[in-house]
Amino acid sequence: SSANKALLSPYMNIDPRYLHQDGSEFIFAGEPVKRRGWGERMFSNVGSCYMIGITTGGAWGLFEGLRNPYGNTTKLRINSILNSCTRRGPFVGNGLGCLALLYTCTETILGKITDKDEYNPYNSVGAAVLTGAIFKSTGGVRATALAAVIGGTLAVTYHFGQILWEKEKPTFSTPNWSS
Repeated sequence: SSANKALLSPYMNIDPRYLHQDGSEFIFAGEPVKRRGWGERMFSNVGSCYMIGITTGGAWGLFEGLRNPYGNTTKLRINSILNSCTRRGPFVGNGLGCLALLYTCTETILGKITDKDEYNPYNSVGAAVLTGAIFKSTGGVRATALAAVIGGTLAVTYHFGQILWEKEKPTFSTPNWSS
């Protein structure tokens, strides 16, 4: 009985041998490229950027509404604050969602053109530059160039941060269920 209790996980009260802990964690184990498909990346990117944008925009609207409340009564002031939140939240959320959609599509297209389906930082930076340029293409040459530079700078900054993070390699403790 004590031997059986030693095999039990202290967190889940089950024997970890019953869990499938080896092998591929990807849907299609036989594929040589270990990366999510473009559709899965697109939905993940668009959804997360939209949620970040609507939260940030809602906070922006909240501060704007609290700073400049219109109306003499409490109900009118609350209505003014809610109007500010619903004005700014979708504006920022939709903009970030569109940027994520453009980025994911251009990164996938660049990956197909260069025949590199795996993660490639050059494709990522190129996709960020093209995304900025396409997103602000109706604003004229100066706005298009500025948006392309901003997109490329953000992508390069992200990749340098990723390199620095990999150098530090933070260690996280993992449970040792077998001992």
